[in-house]
Amino acid sequence: MKRFLMTSALVLTTATGAAFAQANDPDTMQLRTSVGQWIGGSTYNVDVDSLTDEQIAAMYGAITSSDDQSEQDAAIRAVLNDNNVMMEERPANIMVGDVETPRNQLYTSVEMALVGTEYEGMAYTLTDEELAAVYGTINSSDSESQLSTQLSSYFDN
Repeated sequence: MKRFLMTSALVLTTATGAAFAQANDPDTMQLRTSVGQWIGGSTYNVDVDSLTDEQIAAMYGAITSSDDQSEQDAAIRAVLNDNNVMMEERPANIMVGDVETPRNQLYTSVEMALVGTEYEGMAYTLTDEELAAVYGTINSSDSESQLSTQLSSYFDN
């Protein structure tokens, strides 16, 4: 019995360590970020961090296999539906002040503004309201410190 328990503990420790190593693998993190960026610009509302590595890999394959947006969309939807991932549709447009702006335009502008900052690649984590606020700051202020303050309030919580 003692030998069985020791063997079980060793197997559990090894499996946990391997899973931890895989989750922190830079390649896995890059795939997760790429999928998150694609989803951030889409109308899908999916918690990318809750997806498994296998789901991320399948979605990444779908995103990179075609330049056709409708094909990518159908492939992503299939992965989500096949795995019963909780998903809700977000509106295609977001209100910025009094102007209705396409989500992908907001997302792309914010994503580009984050390049070279410590938050590069993280626009997909913003809510619609945060995305609109950051977009508004980018387009209304020349103050880098104001943008930096706003970004830290969203990302460093």
